[in-house]
Amino acid sequence: MAVDSGIVTIYDLENEGAPLQCHRIDAKEFLATPRWSTSPGEKKQGDAKPLESKEDSGKAIQLKSMDFKALRAMASKAGIVDYIKMDKAALVDALEAGK
Repeated sequence: MAVDSGIVTIYDLENEGAPLQCHRIDAKEFLATPRWSTSPGEKKQGDAKPLESKEDSGKAIQLKSMDFKALRAMASKAGIVDYIKMDKAALVDALEAGK
């Protein structure tokens, strides 16, 4: 069984990839500069691209916070076809679209 000690190894790219062991919190600060890397001899390519996600409108957030039974009642009043067969995510989408 592995034990997480919180100690990590980072590498100094300006000193031929010399290793440095430090606490993970300190490593985050070091890695903010281009001098340090998590792999020896590798230059940083930049941060990972953020995940693309659909932004929620205020109405979508409000609908997602409601319980399933209330969403079904709203779908029934809105006249959404086959609302009984829909799961919560589908109900939210249908109510938001106003179908």
